[in-house]
Amino acid sequence: MANLLARLTMAKVPAQPAGTNERGGAPPAPQPSDQIPIFTNPKALTFPIVVGLVKGAWEALKALQTSWASSPVVPFVMCLVLGMAITVANLIEEKPKPTGWVIGLCVGLLNSLVIFGAVMGISGQGRPGNGPAPAG
Repeated sequence: MANLLARLTMAKVPAQPAGTNERGGAPPAPQPSDQIPIFTNPKALTFPIVVGLVKGAWEALKALQTSWASSPVVPFVMCLVLGMAITVANLIEEKPKPTGWVIGLCVGLLNSLVIFGAVMGISGQGRPGNGPAPAG
């Protein structure tokens, strides 16, 4: 499962170690066609897909019409679980040093909170007490 998450969310790493080619010399310069800007890379769709999955699952749970299903704790937990699962899967694939694990987990936690903000709606309008004052 972790391997699948890593393959779906992590950028590809060259098969050869950096600094060598088949003959042991310097690697060839990357071709422009080999470089994909991060914003247009299909892996950049991970964020909106996770936001959509959590929002859709939360809306489906609200149909149960129970108090716990409408609670914002539900998407919060979903965001933490999905975000940290993706983070750990990527870290397992990368095999970083302990410092890399700490930094990676902190970034994963921050990304999970950003996903939660996107699911809830960052502006806060439409919820009691957070929107603009009524006119008149």
